[in-house]
Amino acid sequence: MENERVTRLNKLTAQTLGGSAGIAGPVQASLHQASDCWRVAWTNPSGVSVQAECPVGGNVWSQPQAAPVGAKGEISGASSATEAPANAPNGLLTSLALQAGRAGLRSGRRVVSVPPRFPSASLVLCREESGGWRDLAFADEAPEQEIGSVALAVTPDFWLAAYLVVGPGGRSVCRVVQLALRLSRPPSTTWRKLPPYPQAPGMAGMMVGVHQGVLIAAGGANFPDVHPWDGGKKSIYPEIYVLLPGETAWRAAGHLPGRRGYGATVSLPDGVLIAGGEDGDQVFQDSLLLRWDGTKVEIIAGPPLPAPTTCAVATVLNGSVYLSGGYCAGAPRVSQSFFWRLDWTAAARKWEVLPTWPGPTRALAVTAAVGGAVYVVSGIEIGAVAGKETPGVYLKDAYRFRPGGAWEKLPEPPWTVLAAACTAPVTENPARVFMLGGVDGRQAGKLPRVCPLPDDIIYFDVERHEWRHWAERWPTPVVCTPAVQMGSEWIIASGELMAGVRTTDVWAWSIKD
Repeated sequence: MENERVTRLNKLTAQTLGGSAGIAGPVQASLHQASDCWRVAWTNPSGVSVQAECPVGGNVWSQPQAAPVGAKGEISGASSATEAPANAPNGLLTSLALQAGRAGLRSGRRVVSVPPRFPSASLVLCREESGGWRDLAFADEAPEQEIGSVALAVTPDFWLAAYLVVGPGGRSVCRVVQLALRLSRPPSTTWRKLPPYPQAPGMAGMMVGVHQGVLIAAGGANFPDVHPWDGGKKSIYPEIYVLLPGETAWRAAGHLPGRRGYGATVSLPDGVLIAGGEDGDQVFQDSLLLRWDGTKVEIIAGPPLPAPTTCAVATVLNGSVYLSGGYCAGAPRVSQSFFWRLDWTAAARKWEVLPTWPGPTRALAVTAAVGGAVYVVSGIEIGAVAGKETPGVYLKDAYRFRPGGAWEKLPEPPWTVLAAACTAPVTENPARVFMLGGVDGRQAGKLPRVCPLPDDIIYFDVERHEWRHWAERWPTPVVCTPAVQMGSEWIIASGELMAGVRTTDVWAWSIKD
């Protein structure tokens, strides 16, 4: 099956040239033609105008030196704040005329009431081509890093962007990134499309896993006829389908004991474990193990949960299943702080109640396990007052649990990632936890119902202890569906494109730097 073209941008490593007097002061980037070197000038914390130089295409900059007063030199290609062209992208900070079109710098930070655009990065290098603008690269800053003054210089083969930011410890600094135009990456091939899910229009809350190399998908929910805001009713399903290696279509493979969606799901050597979930009338307390026997999926009862729960999330660490959060049974629907462990290697399997994270209750969170720890990120908190649900609080927090130790609060992600693909994809070396899309709570109720979900991918870099932005967009961003590891790929099957709208797209993602 042909791959769709997937946007991948150059991710440029920023270099710090020195301290600055603030992020709103003047900054200049220019080409010194006599020596074929970049020259960047700004004001240091002492109020002195300084400059640093570097050969074009190089990465070794001189130490900041006092800038000669009134020096003019041979300077070309330096940018300054300009009036945005009529067709300029939102957030354009500065631009320069090229032989054809313009070079520009824009802010990619998310703005409330404006649909997020890939990449949601702090500083994006873009180019006008044939009347439109195309993003080429972005600075590898924190996704929501505020950018101050900027400047841009260009040659036929290289662009240089200089900018002022508040760095670690609250210190203002001048940074630069350099783009080599001839070394731009080709379109990525790390995403590939698999056969579409057979139940149109697709499912949210589907339970998906892998056993014996076979992808198993069960249950789920959709609005088959009418959108929910037009009075449509949600339908929940019992069907099970499988996708065998190399096959071009899914097979029907049985039914769950009844309708079920939104169960926490993990893949184990013995099968696909579904914990809890709901059928629209009740919340389940049981667990089910789905096994591929070569011709169909057999279902075995698993250990009952300590309490009924739905919209919880689960992951596997060292042979144990860790389940987090969810909604309890009954009305009003209230989020919980459930944190349970099931040692799958034990002779007598039983869920164990563990101390929970030091933060709000949550459902539809994102969880993962890597580097000997369990991660719990984002979600939504819903309580009850006088028998009625309180408005949902979109959570922008993150926690880490190491078995035998205490919970640790982590840096917050740049935005909420409610219901992002879960278990979240990870890499072991380097250790990273990826958040694909998710609901940005700042946009809830601010955008039209038909606005697609954000297609950004962010990740928590365990060694750097910070959130970073991935260079690749997600072709079909969805929520309320698992990410399932199969060999070197992560499979995301079906899911919810926007409120009440599903897709039958199934994607496989290989995480490649």
